[in-house]
Amino acid sequence: MGLLGVIRNTFKKDEEKQRIKSLIKQADISSDTTNTILFWVPGGMPLMLHIEGAIALALKLRGYNVHAVICDGALQACVKREASDGIPINVWKHACKECRTQNSLVLDKLNIGFSYIGDFVPQHVRSRLLDEAKSLTWESLDSLTCDSINIGKNVRSSIMRYLKGGNLAGHELVVQEYGYSGLVAATAALSAIECIKPSQIFMSHGTYIDWGPALQEALAGNIPVIAWMASYLRARFYFCHVEDIARIDFHNLGENVWREQRSLSMTQFQDARLDKFLNDRYQKQISFDMKHFKEYKGEVDLLRRQYGLLDTKPIWGIMSHINWDAVADYAPMAYETFDEWILDTLNEVVEIPGVQWLIKIHPAEAWDSPENGVQQLIQKHFPTLPPHVRVINAEDEISPLDFFELIDGGITVYGTPGLELALQGKPVVLAGEAHYGGKGFTYDGLSPESYRRLLREAASLKPLSKEQQRLARNYAYCYFIQRQIPLAIVDDPESAWWQFQFSKSNLLLPKEDPFIDFICSRIIDGKDFVMDEELVKLSELRDEAAIILAENAGLDIQALETVEENNAV
Repeated sequence: MGLLGVIRNTFKKDEEKQRIKSLIKQADISSDTTNTILFWVPGGMPLMLHIEGAIALALKLRGYNVHAVICDGALQACVKREASDGIPINVWKHACKECRTQNSLVLDKLNIGFSYIGDFVPQHVRSRLLDEAKSLTWESLDSLTCDSINIGKNVRSSIMRYLKGGNLAGHELVVQEYGYSGLVAATAALSAIECIKPSQIFMSHGTYIDWGPALQEALAGNIPVIAWMASYLRARFYFCHVEDIARIDFHNLGENVWREQRSLSMTQFQDARLDKFLNDRYQKQISFDMKHFKEYKGEVDLLRRQYGLLDTKPIWGIMSHINWDAVADYAPMAYETFDEWILDTLNEVVEIPGVQWLIKIHPAEAWDSPENGVQQLIQKHFPTLPPHVRVINAEDEISPLDFFELIDGGITVYGTPGLELALQGKPVVLAGEAHYGGKGFTYDGLSPESYRRLLREAASLKPLSKEQQRLARNYAYCYFIQRQIPLAIVDDPESAWWQFQFSKSNLLLPKEDPFIDFICSRIIDGKDFVMDEELVKLSELRDEAAIILAENAGLDIQALETVEENNAV
């Protein structure tokens, strides 16, 4: 960057900082000193901090004390690391300075007070934790504890993500590195909680060593935790109150809300709204979560011929997961890992010739660590499969909707495609506690024995009854329509990802943006983040306006995939 570029950049930073200071002055804050909300935002994925920082500032503008804790390099083994980067462990620390600078700058510009993880872990304590980590092995991780909480699972998940399903051989040192980071994170979280005494803690993910130990420490201390994650639409997000450390799926809906939701009779407008979302998702390819979308063809007969399927036998789809993803940490499942699930499933279905089984490999395996995915796992353990068991490879040109229309029923652990399949009135067997499971329209096999029994009964499982379909639609309406909350303050018109929009910072003031008002209210009152019909209608109007603006600017929203993707959720 030339001298002129440096000057312009410095001026922009000063201007943005002054804008926020003016906003705070305008709010005339009378701070509630008894209510501090701690934002545990360790870093590694800088774009996530734009969401967290925006919400922290919105709360501050409403008179609440907010304080953030970010990483200063104390967690050198973090979510940012991947074996595929080829970066040796001994130079990991070189990336920490830039990460610390980026995250500090975001919070500084937003006028959010913060501390570093290292502030809460003195050097002599780090030395002790390092000695403890040196004796760790992959086999001993399950017994790794800190302050009586077990962090071994968080460490194991972090390593699996680092390896992306690859073999640990040749990477054994990462066990000690991630073990040490996990111990530091847990120690820092406990110390920060004791020092700051937060009334609530806000964070993302809830797993891996970056967030998991802090989540456990908070729940162990009876401190309410609010968590967030990206949703299926651009600049929309899911939020939830985490109450059970064994069930931290952020998609989960509170039991009280579901009791109300299941008894509702959806109106014609609500039905149309849900149908539009599903149509936009699969036929117009309006989606944030799915990349390299396959075009919907609507030609089931052609697919039957392509995969050699008979009309005389039912067709069931087995929808695999990314086998190294942390989804397995969010709720109980029948198997220890996704690999165990898929292998046991195949062992069972090869002996069930009365059903035609299609194993659909997750499309992300086509570009993300395909050498370690489910497709390779099947080829290794089942080099030949009987004619009634076929694999739909990650690269195959078949859209999810075409697949849903092709099959008579589906198998998954947690995957949301199970919900979408139920909306078509088709039976779904689950091998885990999916967020939509246990609601009256799925078959839940929560142990290997009950799951295998359901596989053997697949040919006799009937389409969903009208009542089951009603329950599925009621749940889907709440999940897809009422719970995807828009945040215009981070909606970057020049990117598919997020960026704090300083030009819109007035939206953070009370009564300026109903969605920010709603999020802040739900954080404080502890109620579920479920929008009412008035907010849903407002969200539709906002979506329409955003599309018009993008089209007028000549932007192809679906084509906006930048290098920022590497730093985002």
